[in-house]
Amino acid sequence: MKKAIFIIVVFAVFLISVSAHTSKVIDSSEGYVAPFFSIERNDTSVSLDEFKGKYVLLTFWASKDANSRIKCREYTSFVRDMKLENHFTQLSINFDCSERLFNEIVKLDKLDASTQFYAQGDKALQLIREYQLEDGYHSFLIDKQGKIVEKDPSITSLKKIFNY
Repeated sequence: MKKAIFIIVVFAVFLISVSAHTSKVIDSSEGYVAPFFSIERNDTSVSLDEFKGKYVLLTFWASKDANSRIKCREYTSFVRDMKLENHFTQLSINFDCSERLFNEIVKLDKLDASTQFYAQGDKALQLIREYQLEDGYHSFLIDKQGKIVEKDPSITSLKKIFNY
């Protein structure tokens, strides 16, 4: 009996150690490489890797979360007013309950439709998990190498980074 328990314990420790080393570690904290993703809209697909060499302001938002919606609008105005399109890309992902609502909010808030994407179902769950959005929607400033340099950056800190 003792031998059987010993074998089970050794096997369990082996499984735990192997699974711990083979799973992909994802962290959306400052200093870590931003989790990779790609997202589609109609016949357009975009992936985070396409923007290596540029700063990316990745914003997650929903119309039901007033703070994230306001931030998305502020960031859009900042990019437009500062004319940062050549050195900086804004990429916003929406988690509304319907794509129709998302499209209406984009028009109503005068957001740049080319930077706005809608995620639902498994894609939305994957992004929420990988970017650790369980406590609310956030924005991430990602540097030219793909590392997260700031979570929820203020307009003031963005101006400092881009010398405005």
